[in-house]
Parts: sequence; structure tokens; C-alpha cells
Amino acid sequence: MPSTRTRTSAIPARGFLASPLDITSEIDLTGSCHLTDAVSDEWLNAVREYVDTIPAGVHEVMLEGAAANKLPFMRQLTSNPDLLALLESVAQTVHPAGDPAQRDVECALRVLNGADPVNHPLWFHYDASVLTMVLPIDIPDAAPGQSGELIVCPNRRPYRRWALTNVIEKAVTQSDRYRRHFLRRLNWHHDIEMVPLQPGTAYLFWGYRSYHATMPVADGARRVTVVLHYKDVHPQSRVLKYAKTFYHRLRG
Repeated sequence: MPSTRTRTSAIPARGFLASPLDITSEIDLTGSCHLTDAVSDEWLNAVREYVDTIPAGVHEVMLEGAAANKLPFMRQLTSNPDLLALLESVAQTVHPAGDPAQRDVECALRVLNGADPVNHPLWFHYDASVLTMVLPIDIPDAAPGQSGELIVCPNRRPYRRWALTNVIEKAVTQSDRYRRHFLRRLNWHHDIEMVPLQPGTAYLFWGYRSYHATMPVADGARRVTVVLHYKDVHPQSRVLKYAKTFYHRLRG
């Protein structure tokens, strides 16, 4: 396992009551921000009960869009006024050019069961949103590098003016060939932040600007996360809409 730098500091929070300026400063400084005690045990258990109904045997299950939005625990989360106020304040602070009327929260439920059966490189990618929040539900108790840690290469690109530039850039950087090349050249100690995940804590970072991925999961283990994306950088782009549709079809 390569040597990596990790960070243990976090911002104490009750629910999603935290200072947007503190969050912004922490992400700019280190690559991510951790809000402890963000969600309750009752909410975590509601997600786990639903995940237990998903048939086993598939390495990755991703529910997003309408399929995720209709889940009761997702509706409870995305209607939380403290969360919505926090997301808007942080996004507007770091990207004031964003549309203040665009306040939809895109959510996803991701389940990883065991190791990837195919020898893919780590799934490094950029998000379409200014702000990304990861809420761990179940995290494997395994050796470092086998626990599904979040790895962030922070702030590697600016906000692109044109959606087409963003699409082309993502097509290149999210190809297996580029990812393998990136991993060969990666300085694990200086270039990334490796974030061990703890259920109940919320992890925020600049999704659009940070190249990020998930470390592998040990055989027989399960990793469950809820992921929120807030404030698309190119919300009205037809080019990006078609690219997203094509990308999701490729991923199945």
C-alpha cells in the first residue's frame, strides 16, 4: 500500500449547523471538510434496512435520479432546511457565478460488494457539481486501502467557461488509459488526501474541481454511501445532458 497523507481534523456539527465560511476555508486548505454527527443513527439504520432488500451478487449498485429521489430516507434528507441552507451558502461562497435559483439536490445511493471482479483502474472522475457531499452508511473494517476510503486530488482544474470544454476534458481524464497513466505518475504522499470514512459524518469537497475516486473494498465486505451533488456548473447545457446520458449507458 503506498504511503499517503491523511487528515483527522473535523468541524463539530449538530445536524448540518456549521459555518459556511469555516467549511469553505477547510476545503480550500486541505481538499475536504468533515462534519461530525451530521446524521442520526435512526437515519443510518433506515438506509441500511433498504440496502438489505437489494439482491446480493452484484459488485456495484447505483441508484440515482428519480429512482433515488423517491426513497423515503432520501426525501427526508433533501428536505432538511439546515442542509439546504448550508449547501446553498457554501456553493455561493465558492462559486458566486452559479444560478441562485438552481437549488436542486442530486442524490445517489451507491453500494459496493467486495472487490472489483474486473481489473479496472481506480475510478477517478470529476463531478458536474460545485459541491459534493458523501454520507457513509456502511464502511468495511479492513486494512488501509481496502476499506473504500475516499481519495481526493483537490482543486486540479478551474471552473470551465464552456460546457463543451468540460465534456472533452472529462472524456479524456475519465478514460481507463488516462487513469492508469495518472496512477503510475501519482505521488501518493503529496498529491492526494486519503479520507477514511465514518458513518454519521458528512464529507464535503469541490466535486467539479477535484479529481477523486474510491479505494477498493475487501472481499466479502460491503461499502454503502449516499452522495449528494449541489449546484451544477453548466445547468442548461444540452451538450452536457447528452454526455451524461451516454456516460450512464456506458456504465450500465
